[in-house]
Formats: sequence, structure tokens, C-alpha cells
Amino acid sequence: MKRTGFLMSIGLFFVILFFVAEYALAVAEKTIELKFASFLPPTHHEHIQAFVPFTQAVEERTKGRVKLTIYPGGTLCKARDLYDCALQGISETAYFIQSYTAGRFPLTSVMELPLGVPNAKIGTKMILELYQKYLKSEYPGVKLLSIWTNESAHLFTTKRPIKNLEDIKGLRIRSPGPVQTKLLEELGASPISMPASDLYDALQRGMVDGMLTDFPALKGFRFHEVVEYCTILNASLFPMAYAVNIKVWNSLPPDIQYTFEELAGWFSEENGKSFYKNDRVGRELSKGKITIHQLIPEQQRIFAEKFKQLINRWIADMEAKGLPGKRVYQEAVSLLNKYSK
Repeated sequence: MKRTGFLMSIGLFFVILFFVAEYALAVAEKTIELKFASFLPPTHHEHIQAFVPFTQAVEERTKGRVKLTIYPGGTLCKARDLYDCALQGISETAYFIQSYTAGRFPLTSVMELPLGVPNAKIGTKMILELYQKYLKSEYPGVKLLSIWTNESAHLFTTKRPIKNLEDIKGLRIRSPGPVQTKLLEELGASPISMPASDLYDALQRGMVDGMLTDFPALKGFRFHEVVEYCTILNASLFPMAYAVNIKVWNSLPPDIQYTFEELAGWFSEENGKSFYKNDRVGRELSKGKITIHQLIPEQQRIFAEKFKQLINRWIADMEAKGLPGKRVYQEAVSLLNKYSK
């Protein structure tokens, strides 16, 4: 009798152990659903060529344990709020543009200066190294996974070509951020701040006379339909990033974190490549629709002097705030020379 009771107890123990193990396995294998907030439309080249492949890669490498769903077009948070969207956990992850939140990323804005960076592939390599050395402290409250840049910006206008400083005076030019605003003021324009998603209508209705942006934006936002002229300036790059809310990040299993980190560099490079490839697409779209103007050497020197004045003021402003502006600028120039060879 005692033996029978003992065997029953052993059997009950293994039954309970089985169900506990099954429950633990079920909990462990429960799908982790994460939102990916973006203001880009689903037709944008980054969304198609980088964002979607990234979400697919995450799902494949985690064997379906993570489902990363993109919310495009500002459906979760508007463009200016996307960093806070991740910071506050409104969306577990988010894509954002640093220049849309003035003053939050002062040293990161070195890449927005008119450095003459030739393309997004080089710009992305530069910002990745700068982030590791100098910029990490500018992103509290999030796990910054990826960072990259777009192509160099040029001056696109609707009413007249810009051949010299006189042509730009008084024109209402859309600026994507504070550094570009100061640059446009230096050139004599009247900067207007608005996100790219609002710009098509503003250009079409004559609310603004032009914009400082890159050729890939022509296709991404259909700007080639509403501008007539472009002056080649190589005036600025726009850093961009992808971040995870830090509490959400810390709650992820270590192997899931490893998967995200393993894909992070690839995701940065794919975004940079997407801009690089679509620079050519934008230039093709502009043919027959947009008159492209190259500054003559004398005007190039005049514009370059204006650019240099802006750079000197940026360095002085950073140093006045106790930030290593001169060192970061010099490092950016060194990296530009390194990757341009």
C-alpha cells in the first residue's frame, strides 16, 4: 500500500513537472510583438529597400519569436515626435531624424554641416564611427541600434534658378533642421521649418519657394512634380537613426538582443545604400523636368566662404556649451578624407 502511494506521488510529481515545463516553454516561445514607428510613406525607397527587409530578417532569425510591424506615414507618431515615441514607449521602436528635434543631438549635427560629403555610403560610415567615439551620450533612454545618413542636399526651387547669392535673397526655403536654418540665413534666404511629409502641398500651393534636400527625395516624396530648378550645393547631410525603448530592450531575452545587434550594422548600411542607389533614380526623374545648375567657380568660392563661416560658428557654439565641437569636427573631416580615398 505504501509502495503504491509512493509510486502515485512520483507519478503526480512528473505530471506536474511536465505541465510546468510546457507552460514555461509556451511562455518562452510566445511571440514578442513590437511596433516600428515611421513617418515615411510605404512607397518610399527606405521603407521598401531597408525597413521591410529588416523586419523580415528579424522575424526569420528569431524563428518567428519576434514580429516587428511597421506603422508608416506617421500613423503612430508625427515626424517631429518619433524620438519621443520610442523614448516614452508609445512605440517600442522608431525611426527618426535628429534634425527634427532641435537641440537634442548637438554633436550629431556635425554631419549636417556643409562638409562636402559625396554620398550616403561615405556619410553612413562617418556617422557610425563618430557615434562610437563621441555621440552615445546624446541618446539617453533608448537603445540606438542603427544610424546612417542620406545623400548630400542641394537647393531645389519652384520659381527661379539660384545662380548666385542675390537669387536666393528673401526666398522662403524649407529647412529640415536648425543647422540648415542657419545655413539658409547665412545665404540670405528665409527658412521655413516643416517635415518632409508636409512639403509637397506647401510647394504646390506656393507657401514655400524651395527646399534643401537630396535627389532621392524626388522619388520618395514626388517632389519632382512640383519643383523646376536645382542648384548643386552638396550643402548638408541629414543623420537618421533607429532606436528601441530602453525598458523594452532590457526586457528582451539575451538571444533576441543579440539578433537585433547582429543586424544593426547591416541595417545602417542598407539604409545608406538605399539613398546612394536612389540618388541616381532621382536624377533620372529630374531629366526633362528640372533644370540643374552648377555654380561657376567664382560663385563656388563665395558659397564656400559662407559655409566656412557657418562651420566656425557651429564649433564656437559647441565649445561654449562645454562640448568638444572642434575635436568632433576635425574627426569628421578626417573620416571624410579616409573614406573618400
